[in-house]
Amino acid sequence: MRKRFPVHGWFGALVTGIFWWVNWGLTGERTHWAFFPLWLGYILAVDGLSVVRGRPSLVRQGWRFVLLFILSAPVWWIFELINRRLDYWRYEPAGFLPPGEYYFWSTLCFSTVIPAIFVTANFLASVPWFRRHHLRLRAGKTATGRIIYFVLGCAMLIAVLIWPAYGMALLWMALFFILDPINHWLGRPSLLRNTAGGDWRPVLLLFAAALTCGFFWEMWNYWSWPRWVYTFPFLDWLPVFEMPILGYLGYLPFGLEVYAFVALLGSTVVKSVFDR
Repeated sequence: MRKRFPVHGWFGALVTGIFWWVNWGLTGERTHWAFFPLWLGYILAVDGLSVVRGRPSLVRQGWRFVLLFILSAPVWWIFELINRRLDYWRYEPAGFLPPGEYYFWSTLCFSTVIPAIFVTANFLASVPWFRRHHLRLRAGKTATGRIIYFVLGCAMLIAVLIWPAYGMALLWMALFFILDPINHWLGRPSLLRNTAGGDWRPVLLLFAAALTCGFFWEMWNYWSWPRWVYTFPFLDWLPVFEMPILGYLGYLPFGLEVYAFVALLGSTVVKSVFDR
């Protein structure tokens, strides 16, 4: 039996509508302060839809859910730090804020990345298709295999830093290959533990959730100001919004990396979404 759309869902839908208009309707610099409430509204609204679909509310987990916001900002700053070497994306207009304000607003915006992916995955978990495993392939069954994953991750990260023009795809895989075996060794939630048993449901959920969020990130960014633009070597063609179409494939492993970071903390939110 489906439940009613909760109050926080209605509030989220209202906030999303208001700041969607603000982000596209106003002129001048506005996205740096409008981005956070826009995505907070998305998070609350999608969590409300999850409740209607019979899923547990992540928002109602209180501080455990707030922890995702706290974790999200430093996780994305890791990618920003790596990008200083790679220069795959940049923000326009350059220098539009003094450094202190830039880091404050950027950190606030980055704090929504992980919660957005997790509430989206939680909603998609209500779709019957995602309740099936779909694949019989087993990955990560042996200790040797997990060591190989870890070594490959380290090699990919080194490669992308040494040869940035050729390693774009590796950026979105390397940290997952490094972190997920570590989670397995530490007894944390690990996707390799799922795939070793033939359960690919969490992987497919993360793929779909990250790609869904990626679509909204790119769509809302397109008419934003300031906004991010891309400088992908060799693949800078056929853009969908600002993102070249093949660049959307990067969102798939990015979802796995997000999971690995959260699981490293042993968050119970992981089990709420992916163990049901």
